[in-house]
Amino acid sequence: MPAARIQPSFASGVLGPALWGRIDLARYDTALRKGRNVFVHAHGGVSNRPGLRFVCEVMDSSHRHRLLPFVREADDASVLILGQNEMGFVKNGARLQSGGSDYTIATPWTADQAQALDAVQSVDVIFTAHREVAPRRIMRNGETDWSIATVPINPAVPSPTITSGTSSGSGSDIYRYRVSAVVDGVEGFPSPVGLVENAGYLGEQGAWNQIEYTSVPGASEYRVYRMRNGVPGYIGFTTLLVFRDDNISPDTTVTPPVQADLFDEAGKYPSVVSIYQQRLAFGASDEQPETIWLSRVADYLNFTRSQNMTSSDRAEFDMAGEQLNRIRAMLQLRELLVFTSAGEFSVTGPDGGFDALNPIVTQHGYIGSAAVKPLVADDTVLFVDRSGRGVRDLRYTYESDGYSGNDLTIFASHFLRGRRIVSWAMAKNPWSIIWVALDNGKLLALTYKREHQVWAWTEMDIDGVVESVACIPEGANDATYLIVRREVDGQQRRYVERFDDRDFATASDAFFVDCGITYAGAPAITISGLDHLEGREVVALADGDVITGLTVQGGAVTLPHAAGVVHVGLPFTAEMETLPPAIQFDDVGSARGRPHSVSAVRIQMENTRGIKVVTDDGRESELVQTGGDLSEEIPLWTGMHELTVPAQWNRDGTVTLRQDYPLPMTVLAISVELSIGRN
Repeated sequence: MPAARIQPSFASGVLGPALWGRIDLARYDTALRKGRNVFVHAHGGVSNRPGLRFVCEVMDSSHRHRLLPFVREADDASVLILGQNEMGFVKNGARLQSGGSDYTIATPWTADQAQALDAVQSVDVIFTAHREVAPRRIMRNGETDWSIATVPINPAVPSPTITSGTSSGSGSDIYRYRVSAVVDGVEGFPSPVGLVENAGYLGEQGAWNQIEYTSVPGASEYRVYRMRNGVPGYIGFTTLLVFRDDNISPDTTVTPPVQADLFDEAGKYPSVVSIYQQRLAFGASDEQPETIWLSRVADYLNFTRSQNMTSSDRAEFDMAGEQLNRIRAMLQLRELLVFTSAGEFSVTGPDGGFDALNPIVTQHGYIGSAAVKPLVADDTVLFVDRSGRGVRDLRYTYESDGYSGNDLTIFASHFLRGRRIVSWAMAKNPWSIIWVALDNGKLLALTYKREHQVWAWTEMDIDGVVESVACIPEGANDATYLIVRREVDGQQRRYVERFDDRDFATASDAFFVDCGITYAGAPAITISGLDHLEGREVVALADGDVITGLTVQGGAVTLPHAAGVVHVGLPFTAEMETLPPAIQFDDVGSARGRPHSVSAVRIQMENTRGIKVVTDDGRESELVQTGGDLSEEIPLWTGMHELTVPAQWNRDGTVTLRQDYPLPMTVLAISVELSIGRN
């Protein structure tokens, strides 16, 4: 029985084997059976992934390293490389240099501690948290001037000292005063109590007390308190070093700050950090795994409370529940979202503004989270569940006045079975891809566009172990950096590599090799700068021509002919396979399980060259492309092209497309002509 089928979209990505029989699913008609070294566009097409450009080797390849993004603004971003008590920097695809050598600074974290380090950025400062190390801040003072310091918990403003106290009259009364200084808007701790003794009664007409105190450098004002029943009550402020009290009534609702005693020893160090409504938030120490501490409003380095607490003071509260809610992550969105080992919470205050006196904690789910920092895609949060192998999204909905979401791994759970997510990052532009690194070094791609109900998984083959991933904006696109552990010349090497932008007009500009470099200059035969691939077999694209069978010797390869634009690196193969067609016949019913024979495949392509159709037994039918002038570069193809497939009967009727050249491939639709047996 002849039949025809067109698949105009692949927006569902790879469908796991457990669902290959679910032809009733709407996603089945837009899914793939296999997707290797390809990614799915939100509009439904599939492209081979870009190549990886070699950036640098990590500081010490004997230790695992981690990448940490730093985005000061859209056109000023870097990637931090955290290693064994040291940190390096990458910017615009190159290692940051200072004085002709790699710029590196010392850190307090070991390589193992760096893997579990939590971080949040505020302009030029990254605040960090780790359960074994006191909170630190990484500060960018200049392009090659970075420093690391402990996060202050108490203000560093000195306290003045009351030097004298006089009264307008004499008597037996004693009045007690305290004075604090304000520097750069931050109030310091008050002075020791200063006495006005043998004073007259202030309630008498014209009576007054006057105190004098020492100067504090940089003080913009001094706040004066008078003791009432052992509590200092605010009576006024001045810019002078003298203050006269003419029976001002102390306001004991306004009291000076009291020194905080937090994060000062092992067991008390927080492991989670975030920012919420102009407050720095820490959470989850070993001794208090359910507790969150928020700084004073608009003062990240001040965790003090007033003697009589106010709404703008430091907040401290627990994520209490039926079981221990160990805090795994915190994230600012509409509210402060808190992800614990046992559920998902939001923290806010009355009327949406946080109030240290009245924090409102609401639980929205009981899934639980792993210790992987959640990602934000527009107004939606994505997090890893407590198993470490499930990904879910979470979004506020007005209809339910709460948060709800989807399981994003249910249709491709085979990719994560028995595995655990260790690192992930989202490159929003231009393809909205989340790159996911697993504990076995595998790299996955999740195309995510919630507004179009698109979440599509594919897998990558990197010829190495991916240990960390980070994304930062560079130009119009988001750049994705990886740390890849490779075997080179019999040694273990760890490299920082960057996905190419996949932005090209001709085939000669296309970069589809891994751990690769580009030579651009006068036509040359010998291409050097490949010491990082010594002894490895590589492939080259030289002025648009594919050259295979090259081996790096002495850090270089020799081409069979000179070329001016050459991309050299490790080869990789991109492959996609359709699912068995779900065709229903009126007389014999479903085509599933019956013999299939594909006779022709029509492929709608965009900017493609070198694609093949591959049968189950390995036979290939290649798209042969030539230019009008054989001396010119072969152009990329956009349009529909038909390939005749070697006859073969099988039980599936699937179609496999392969790109094993370092050339671009984008497939927008596949139309198949096939015959289906009746028996």
